[in-house]
Amino acid sequence: MLAISSARKTLNLVPTILKAGYATAVTKTNNGIKIAALDENSPTASVSLVINAGSRFEPKDKAGIAHFVKNFGFKNNGKRSAFRITRETELVGGVLSSNLGRETVSFTAECLKEDVPYFVEVFGDLVAQTKFADHEFHAVAEEVAAERSVAESSPEVAVVEALHAAAFRNGLGNSVYASPYADISTEDLKAFAAKNFVANKISLVATGVSEAELKSLADSAFSHVAAGSASQVEAAKYFGGDVRVGAATDAGHVAVAFQGAAAGTPEFYTAQVLRSLLGGDRFIKWSTAGVSPLSAAAGKIGHGAQISAFNFGYSDAGLFGVYAKADHKDITEAAKTAVGALKAASKSVSDEEFKRALAQAKFETASRYETRVASTEVLAEQALQGQKVSVSESLAALDKVQVGDVSKFAAKLLNSKPTTVVLGKTSELPYGDALF
Repeated sequence: MLAISSARKTLNLVPTILKAGYATAVTKTNNGIKIAALDENSPTASVSLVINAGSRFEPKDKAGIAHFVKNFGFKNNGKRSAFRITRETELVGGVLSSNLGRETVSFTAECLKEDVPYFVEVFGDLVAQTKFADHEFHAVAEEVAAERSVAESSPEVAVVEALHAAAFRNGLGNSVYASPYADISTEDLKAFAAKNFVANKISLVATGVSEAELKSLADSAFSHVAAGSASQVEAAKYFGGDVRVGAATDAGHVAVAFQGAAAGTPEFYTAQVLRSLLGGDRFIKWSTAGVSPLSAAAGKIGHGAQISAFNFGYSDAGLFGVYAKADHKDITEAAKTAVGALKAASKSVSDEEFKRALAQAKFETASRYETRVASTEVLAEQALQGQKVSVSESLAALDKVQVGDVSKFAAKLLNSKPTTVVLGKTSELPYGDALF
C-alpha cells in the first residue's frame, strides 16, 4: 500500500535527536550516503530510503511537487517496470510504502531478512533511474488528488496545515498535499529529483540487519549516485497570524500555536515535558486520578470536547501549542481553557506535576523504540542529522530538564506572536485575540 501518512503524527511528536555530547556519528558510504541500522536478530526486517526533499524544499513556483515525487516511488525505472517491482515484492511477501513530511520524503520496504539486498537494489534504482514517464503522470496525479481529498476531509489535518502556513508561510509552511491547481510536469519532476536525489541528502536505514551489511549493500547499489553539493536551504522564519477556515462541521476546532524549539535542542526536550504536563490524555481509564489538566478540563466542558497540547520539532524551528475541539457553543470556553492552562504553567509548576510530566515524556520517548515502524523513523531522523542516539541517551536528555525550565519555556512561548487557526462555522468561532 502506497499512501501518505504524515497525518498520523499530527498532534504528538516525540523528540529523537540529540546534539553533540550524547550522539555518535553515523556510518557513511563511499559517496556520502548516511547509514543507520538496528539488528534485532529477527527473521523479518525493514529498510527505508529517506531523502531530505520534503515539501520544505519545493521551488516557490512548484508547490506540491514533493507530493508527486512521493507517488512516483516504485514506478518505472531504467531497470524494472512498476509492474515488475510490484510483482517481485508480492512474490517475496514484502510490503512497500511511501511517506512525505515537511523535511523528508521516504520509501520503505518491510520484508524477510534475506530479501533486504533486493530492496536496497530497488531503492538504488529509484534514486538514479526513475523515469518520471509521461504515461504514468495521469495515474500519479489521480493518486495525489485522492490523498488530498482524504486529507481535506479531516478537520485536524486541515488545521495543522493552516497552522504551518500561517506560522512559517514558505518552507516549513508549504503543505505536504499538492493543491488542485499545482502546475507540475514530468520535466519539473526530473529537475527536482536531479537536484535532491543526491548522496549528501540521502539516508538508508534498516532494522533487522547489521549496519556493516547495510553499508556494504548500499556501497554497491548507490555507487552511481552523485555526492551532491552542500545543501542549501533557507532558514525557517516564524511569523504567526490568524486564520479562519469556514467548514460545515459538527464541532468547532481551534488551535493556538507559538514559536517552539528545533528538534534535538535542550529547549525541545523541555517543550516535550510541557506537552506532557498539559496533556490531553487520560492515563488511567475511568479514573480522575492521573488525568492531565487539559483532559480534566475537556471532561467538564461537554460531551465530545477534546483539548490537547502538541509539539512539532524540525531541524531549525519548532511549533508548540494547544488544540481544542468541541460543540460550537462550547468551543470558545474550551479554547480559553487551553490557553489558560498554558498561562498557569508559565507562572508555576508543582513538583508533583513535573514528576508526572517527566515520567510521561520519558515513557513516550522509550515507546518509540519498541516497534519496527517507529524504530525505523527514529533511525531515519537521526541519520539525517548525522548522529545516532540510544534510548538511554534520549532519556538522559529528558532527565536534564528541571521544573523551573518548564515554566520559563511556557512564559517564553506566550511572549512570542501566536498563530491561531479556527475551523468550522466561523460566525460561532472566537478570534485569536479574544482567547488571551
